[in-house]
Amino acid sequence: MSLPAPGDPRREVVADGAVSLLVPDAWETVRSPHDGVELVSVEPEQEGLFRANLVLTVTAVAMSLRDWQIGTESYLAAHLADYVPLDAERLAVGGRPGLRRLATYATEDNCSVTVEQLSTVVAGVGVTLTATTSTLAWAAQAELLAHVFSSLVVAPPGAGRGTA
Repeated sequence: MSLPAPGDPRREVVADGAVSLLVPDAWETVRSPHDGVELVSVEPEQEGLFRANLVLTVTAVAMSLRDWQIGTESYLAAHLADYVPLDAERLAVGGRPGLRRLATYATEDNCSVTVEQLSTVVAGVGVTLTATTSTLAWAAQAELLAHVFSSLVVAPPGAGRGTA
């Protein structure tokens, strides 16, 4: 998959305007499929191949970013088959202090996938953008995913005005 040409990505605005990001226009997007999940975007189907996807969650978090992510790491290790953390670092997420996580795990079909997450907490609200793709396709999709991650904007709760 290549980086979308200018005009191809579309800006999705969620969480009452407090969070926005660019997603590839050709990807199927579902808004608010269930509590805490604001957006799921999935690449077009390619017969027999894992479909890369983006998941944006926005949830109440009653702890520090550090403690929240320690709990998240424990949860992922306990619930994802063959989970292997590869990298973690502090960095700005949507213009806020945040964390980045890179890991691999095996799907139910025993497909190796790579997951990258960006997380931040703003005024008790946790925002996580997760990209998951086949490990074999990770390098080919790296530029596209970096573009999506760099487009993430997180405003303070209540600051939404239709755009973030």
